[in-house]
Amino acid sequence: MKLAIGALFALIATVLINYSNFLQKRQLALLPRIGEEKAMKTVRAFMRCRPWLKAQGMQIGGAWIHNVAVGLAPLSVVQPINAAGICLLVFLAITRLKEKASVVDWIGIVSIVAGVLMLGVTLIKTETTNSAYRPVILWFFIILMAGVAVSTLYMGVAVSTLYMAFTRKDERMSSLVGIGVGCLVGLTAIFTKMAWTDIGNRWGEFRVAGFIFSFYFWMAIITTLVAMVLFQTALQRGSAIVVVPLVTGFSNLIPIVVGFVAFREPFPKGILMISLRLGSILLIIGGAVLLSLRKEGAETKTVYKGDTDKASPGDEFLELT
Repeated sequence: MKLAIGALFALIATVLINYSNFLQKRQLALLPRIGEEKAMKTVRAFMRCRPWLKAQGMQIGGAWIHNVAVGLAPLSVVQPINAAGICLLVFLAITRLKEKASVVDWIGIVSIVAGVLMLGVTLIKTETTNSAYRPVILWFFIILMAGVAVSTLYMGVAVSTLYMAFTRKDERMSSLVGIGVGCLVGLTAIFTKMAWTDIGNRWGEFRVAGFIFSFYFWMAIITTLVAMVLFQTALQRGSAIVVVPLVTGFSNLIPIVVGFVAFREPFPKGILMISLRLGSILLIIGGAVLLSLRKEGAETKTVYKGDTDKASPGDEFLELT
């Protein structure tokens, strides 16, 4: 029962988060590009944009529901469901943002949906445990992913830098930022899981207030804030149908592996169920990767309905290719 509730919360969270991503992408076309204006001017513009703030509220709500799901169910269950929400984002990007989908994109979408169905079957045979994590293995993965995130954000594919990602006009650099953000979000999931472990160990002494004394809780907050700013940057410079799958794919890969290895989360019983669980993870992550490998189309141009000189946040706009 606990596992089923956790899976349901994970599903609700991913719907909220991906719909929020769509709303953010739509509003970011009306806001100053991060890194090209003075910092305070950019912050004021974002803080005055009510649709963007509402989208952030939805994002935060989805994130907290996701955190509850992480506390109720194994990472190896929650993270694949989280990845499946990309289907909603892709649908909205194609139908509302007018971003084009290729045959490979549709293969990725079908792959994710099939993976989610397979995962649902394995939930019936999965047992939950509260085994202690393996500190050495866990911190090895944390340091590894932090290194990957930093090297990706600052060096890209050996020659690119975070500065270039902020200043270049084309969409290629958004993929590099997306990969770095995905690594940071994956770290956030790990820190959140460890924070839940902390609160459980200190429940008798601090109750819910134990979060305040958890190092991992504050690490999750910090990585979340950094990832949020970089995510807005990537969305401004690239297509949602590319950036979001990249973030989703990389943010899910490591938490799933860590759940199995460091947190000793169990597989379902039986060869068939084990095969379905592994297959579901491969299909979901593989689908996200396929979506992230799509070729960028022509650059998009934002055109407002009406007088472009008087356009403001909340005005309707069309995406023309």
